[in-house]
Amino acid sequence: MVLSTKVYATHPDLALVQTIRSVPNAEVGVVSDAGTDPHHDVHCFWVETDDFESFEAALEADSTVAAFSAVAGTEHRRTYQIEYGDGVKLVSPVVTEAGGLVLESRSHAGGWVLRLQLQDRETLYELDAHAETEDIRFEVLELHEDDDEDVDSGFGLTEPQVEALVSAYLHGYYDEPREATLETLADLLDISQTAVSGRLRRGSAALIEDTLVDDDDKDD
Repeated sequence: MVLSTKVYATHPDLALVQTIRSVPNAEVGVVSDAGTDPHHDVHCFWVETDDFESFEAALEADSTVAAFSAVAGTEHRRTYQIEYGDGVKLVSPVVTEAGGLVLESRSHAGGWVLRLQLQDRETLYELDAHAETEDIRFEVLELHEDDDEDVDSGFGLTEPQVEALVSAYLHGYYDEPREATLETLADLLDISQTAVSGRLRRGSAALIEDTLVDDDDKDD
């Protein structure tokens, strides 16, 4: 089963919430395909505002921010690399540890709206319990369940294949040296090692066929 949900989370010590509250006219989001600098724990955010001076002043005063720098941008939209300060509270690592995916993160109403893909309702209950322990306001805005493992999620992949491939990537299965094993992924996804291996193999084949192989090559 795949559980898709949209949640709202806020707390003064959540990453950048102090800045978001100080500059409510700014829109902030996580650059989902930028990754994280493993040596400095630097994260990328996009920002849309008409007043970057006020936004950067708010970042300077934000206790969840240790350092920041603008790396690219236009008149109204910039990308920032941000290093978190001590004591920052985060939701995304908890989602990842539970085998889930954070598909999108955007600022909203003095907090964050997160679009998540989770394994089941139990994982959502775990997130809610974690939020309660950390005194984080946590509200479920949308919730959808899908029991069909054959639903195509793009690039010729099924949802379980996407989940397996992304989890393998995030947990270092493709790193050199490898930081995760099939056993690790099987525990995270709560399926057998054989099932993980099959999803990775079929998912990789589907990606290659859909993105790298020309139609003419397929006919050869």
